[in-house]
Amino acid sequence: EETVLTSVGERFTEELAAHYQGMNAADVAATMHRVLGLASPLPPLQRRLREELLRGVREIPLEPVPGAVALVRRLAGLAPMAVASGSPAEAIAIVVRRLGLADCLPTLVSSESVPRGKPHPDVFLECARILGAPPRQCLVFEDSLVGAQAARAAGMACLVRSLAPTEELRAVATRVVASWDEITREAVIAGSSE
Repeated sequence: EETVLTSVGERFTEELAAHYQGMNAADVAATMHRVLGLASPLPPLQRRLREELLRGVREIPLEPVPGAVALVRRLAGLAPMAVASGSPAEAIAIVVRRLGLADCLPTLVSSESVPRGKPHPDVFLECARILGAPPRQCLVFEDSLVGAQAARAAGMACLVRSLAPTEELRAVATRVVASWDEITREAVIAGSSE
């Protein structure tokens, strides 16, 4: 993001990121374009952002969200699991492989493969279809408002990790946690996130 923004004479800010966190690369670029009022054409910005994202996942050391890898491993085998992400499919596969989670997460769905990205439910509904699971039986783990909105629109329960949850996030999430370490295998088995 920073490299792409610098190339168009802008700088990254948390305020700007709040507009697009959780969206796919094309929607992030479109949001940047709209919010910043950029005069340059949108398609080259979208391509550049996607290219930079792929370069980053290949070359930059990964810094997993604290507790996320342990959560996936803790829940492995409990039910079929999938990744539903706004990232390009190639980026998702690289990250899952680099984190050593390919055996736990065999199903990877990019919002680039469905008609609409988050906050629309398409990517979650596609995961449910592939897994053969009714949406109401799915549990989504998210880290963004648009992801929680997408899960809710899909009719799925959603646990969100947020250190500073907004009222809007609390209104759409099933539960908000400060750390993925709060989620136990036993609670998920019991059908509860408590």
